[in-house]
Amino acid sequence: MRVTLDMPETMKHYVDFADSTYQFKVKELMMFELIRQGKLSFGKAAELLGIPKMRLITDLGQFGLPYFDMPAGEVLEDAAAARKVAEGGA
Repeated sequence: MRVTLDMPETMKHYVDFADSTYQFKVKELMMFELIRQGKLSFGKAAELLGIPKMRLITDLGQFGLPYFDMPAGEVLEDAAAARKVAEGGA
């Protein structure tokens, strides 16, 4: 899917819109906002971005979005998954 944004002409002096790193950051910021709104889980956002969940969590912190500011159910699901892995399950 392609998204078109109207930006001030002066932005071209500051941003290389063709740069894949910049394009990724824009996608990441969109995911962060969806997470903040409760419309997307951390795991799903990481999957859509094609990155490990831990990287997403780290990046979230850099943008001031705390990982543990999420529904208790999601925290419990993550804890259960971590426990299962620690016990040798998949």
